[in-house]
Amino acid sequence: MVMARQEHIHIVSAGEKIHDAYTAAIRDLQDITHTFVFADTSLYSNSALDDERTKAAKTAARDAVNRVKTISLSVSIPASLVYIDPPADVSVGKAVQKIFHDHPGARYTFDLTEGSKDLCMALFLHSLWLHGDAYYAFTGRRGKEPTSKLGVPEGAARDVGSNPNYLRVLALLDFTPGTTESLPRVLPRSYIKNQLEAYYVPTRKNKGNVDIPDLKPGVQLGLPIVNKGKPAKPVQHTMNQGTLTHILSTLERWDLIRNMPVQDANRKEKMYQITSSGELALRFNESRP
Repeated sequence: MVMARQEHIHIVSAGEKIHDAYTAAIRDLQDITHTFVFADTSLYSNSALDDERTKAAKTAARDAVNRVKTISLSVSIPASLVYIDPPADVSVGKAVQKIFHDHPGARYTFDLTEGSKDLCMALFLHSLWLHGDAYYAFTGRRGKEPTSKLGVPEGAARDVGSNPNYLRVLALLDFTPGTTESLPRVLPRSYIKNQLEAYYVPTRKNKGNVDIPDLKPGVQLGLPIVNKGKPAKPVQHTMNQGTLTHILSTLERWDLIRNMPVQDANRKEKMYQITSSGELALRFNESRP
């Protein structure tokens, strides 16, 4: 039985150079099935207040939208133009809801490279509600630069900070010893475990489902070791693989770290790298009092 291909709705905010960004999106995303270009109605209307620069910008934006349609036609992707009246948040909401109704189960991506501030802000807000990915295409002069996903962590920064183990992993991936600046690096799972184990802090969930540290670093739950009447020594906590898997999978689910493909075919160990969202969460918690 052949499974139906998931629809991929790509929504673009109209602007002067959106055709270059759209070319990059098709190249980098590849599985787009429908394209919707959201354009402010002001782009398609003239005003006595428009100066020559404004008129030229509107003409360029309209030409760019036509070029997007031509590009879509060349790769057999249906493209539709959606007019957005002010206020943009209301019009965008109605338009996105209709698309969502007509394409249930679709994946959503948003290209915010061009367009007015109000339009882009409204589309970005809806990308969060639809769990869609928002992109900005740094196309440059030759249009060869990759599209860049705007990092939006699923977990709030305060949730990350509630568990010191999360912050320890992010710090490991963010900083390379011996350097004067922070350089993201790719680390194997075994190295992360060895570095985290000595500082691991067991946690529990409170009523708000927030991680609360239970003990001091390196100490496990249970009775301390007593040796012939000498002062009790805390038991060194050994973090098991299941606990490490939970920590890494949570950070990965929140888009704070990513599982990197292994170049060596003979190596089965997972490799991890911090994301831009992870860097943001780490900086936020480092600056907290």
